[in-house]
Amino acid sequence: MIDSTYAKPQSLRRVPGTVGLPIGAGEPSRPFRIVTGSERDWEGVAADELVLVCPWLAGLDPAAGLWLSALPIHDCNAFVDGDWALKAPADQRERCYVGVFALDRLRSGPQIFGPLRDKGVSRLINLPSISFFDGATALTFGRLSFTLESEIAFLAQARSAGFGTALCARSEIDLAPEKTAPFDFILRHQGPGQPLVIDEA
Repeated sequence: MIDSTYAKPQSLRRVPGTVGLPIGAGEPSRPFRIVTGSERDWEGVAADELVLVCPWLAGLDPAAGLWLSALPIHDCNAFVDGDWALKAPADQRERCYVGVFALDRLRSGPQIFGPLRDKGVSRLINLPSISFFDGATALTFGRLSFTLESEIAFLAQARSAGFGTALCARSEIDLAPEKTAPFDFILRHQGPGQPLVIDEA
């Protein structure tokens, strides 16, 4: 079993996860970890491990922070305007995907892409994702154009700006091959409290 964890700023606290459940017969999920990007987060990263860097997780409860992060209760992308920078070791940078809230109503794509490039970021993932929500909440957000399709459009903008991209989406969503082809991988989930797995696109 593989941990999918992130560090609270006070310590490198590991949260047990069930990442590594099979995507299909004989196809285990690629190992990954979710971190805030603090100095200690780069210790012990395996050679084949993807690193999802989410600065907005700093200080949030490890058990629920990821799933609550898409709620409009704080500015997930505030780190874009701050002094945060990607400080991953050179041999890990190509496996680092920085999580941004793709449906930011405070900043346009270019207002996010330029500063991130200056911070050493070259790969993005829509994390947190509106796909965390379902049922009535998803319908309400959908009426406001807060949809996975809008997140995919944002990531297409990011690719046009020169970024590598990965997609976060619910496991049950059947995406057409032409939609998944541009992504390096898809981070699949079944909602809050459920495992996250990497589906190689």
